[in-house]
Amino acid sequence: MVKKVLRWLSGLALLLAPLLAGATTAIFYQPQLRDRAVPQAQWPALFAQVRAQGFDTLVVQWTEYGDAFADPAGHAWLLQRVRDARAAGLRIVLGLGSDPAFFQRQEAAPSALDDYLLTLSRHNAAIAKRWAGELGSDTVAGWYLPIEVDDRRWRDPAARKQLQDYLATERRQLDGILPRPVYVTSFFAGNMTPSRYAELVADIEHAGVRAWVQDGAGTGRLGGGERALYLDAANQCAGSHAHGVVYEIFRQTGEDKAFTAAALPAAEAGTALAQRAPCEGDSAFFELRYLPGVADVFGHP
Repeated sequence: MVKKVLRWLSGLALLLAPLLAGATTAIFYQPQLRDRAVPQAQWPALFAQVRAQGFDTLVVQWTEYGDAFADPAGHAWLLQRVRDARAAGLRIVLGLGSDPAFFQRQEAAPSALDDYLLTLSRHNAAIAKRWAGELGSDTVAGWYLPIEVDDRRWRDPAARKQLQDYLATERRQLDGILPRPVYVTSFFAGNMTPSRYAELVADIEHAGVRAWVQDGAGTGRLGGGERALYLDAANQCAGSHAHGVVYEIFRQTGEDKAFTAAALPAAEAGTALAQRAPCEGDSAFFELRYLPGVADVFGHP
């Protein structure tokens, strides 16, 4: 009887390991259609290299980007990449559906915005059910909502309430499919004071979703001193605070509407990769194609 109980407890511990794990060191992977040109035989070695560099988690930014990867061939290709990463020992935080028009659609009037967010939520539920069924519960360590919460659209209290309701709905429905932590990222561009931005981050956390704050180093919208004010405010360890930081290991070279970027020089990349989030938070890095030793696999963006 004792042995049976011990076996049961051991199995339970394995099941709950993704939920109980401490702070993660994660690398984002933003799937792009051109990545399908990379020979399939290279992917297992690539993910093994990522694991050897000290990363324990791969955040797949999306499993669909508009129509991309929604077709049978694209879906099968991305599914195999996730399996390759898991086989290399990486935990998987799985992104759901990304709408390329999200930043335009979020500007809709309140009633239209509610309808739009409900549509996103329903679509994400369908994606999550499909992927959870195909991967199994032991592969998915978390869910990622690829919407990026900015510091301009959600300044208004009424809009903030809509955002919180949406995030809470996503969390509830994902809990019903496969209960795992739910993550979202947020970024700042000087449209709120640091203290108000910290309140936005806290509101995300109060909705039951874990907020990762982008450090803004790669996009360069703000200077280092300004960025520090926002990051410090969002990462006050007392009370509700950001669950982690996304460190940008690229330098943006084009406009936002046609985003282009380049990997950092080796020395700068090393310094960037040595950063760790305060408050025992998650340290995530954006993104795989800019990682030293990996960038050449993808070619130039």
